[in-house]
Amino acid sequence: MLEGITTGFILSLSLYPGTVWLVKVGMAGRAGQVLAVALAFALSQLIWLAVAIPGLMMMVRHLYFLKAGMHVFGAFVLFYMSYKFMRSRPALALDDVRELAPAGELFTGALKRSFAMPMRLPAAMAILMSTGVFVTHPAVPASIPPVAVGSFLGVVWWWGQFGLLALLFARSVPQAITLKSLNKIRPFCVLIFLVLGGITLYFGLMA
Repeated sequence: MLEGITTGFILSLSLYPGTVWLVKVGMAGRAGQVLAVALAFALSQLIWLAVAIPGLMMMVRHLYFLKAGMHVFGAFVLFYMSYKFMRSRPALALDDVRELAPAGELFTGALKRSFAMPMRLPAAMAILMSTGVFVTHPAVPASIPPVAVGSFLGVVWWWGQFGLLALLFARSVPQAITLKSLNKIRPFCVLIFLVLGGITLYFGLMA
């Protein structure tokens, strides 16, 4: 279960533009709009993980002779994500949203934005590989439920806490402080994906 929590949390953490957008909605919108955006991003991560967890299990189980190659590719994905975060721009303002669509449209838009990111599925599988979930546990269907429950908890942990923060504190905390906190996510992601890439590469070399 710990591997699932880690995967769900880090996959959600990596959706940095979504977190910034959620805070912007918290500053300009109502409670229903904030909850709609948080729910949409959480749901999108859970859908990716619902594909990634059994998909990786089946790949490791039936293509075990490619296990080393899968880990090397996973390491490449994680290193690439680290590079992308290194090149990404920091958030500069949070009060640049004047009018917001109704909650239903915000939910649909956030869901579409998340699904339009083609790296989400490879990223989910690569993060899973970095936890060693199918290195320390057998690649069998019985291993899926605890990982799935853990990933659900990890996703809810991230989007739940940021949804509450956006709802309760986005307007009361000075924008400069909020921006400073949000922009710390980027260098942290650079570091964490470098580390996870190294761990995944190690698993690949040891396979």
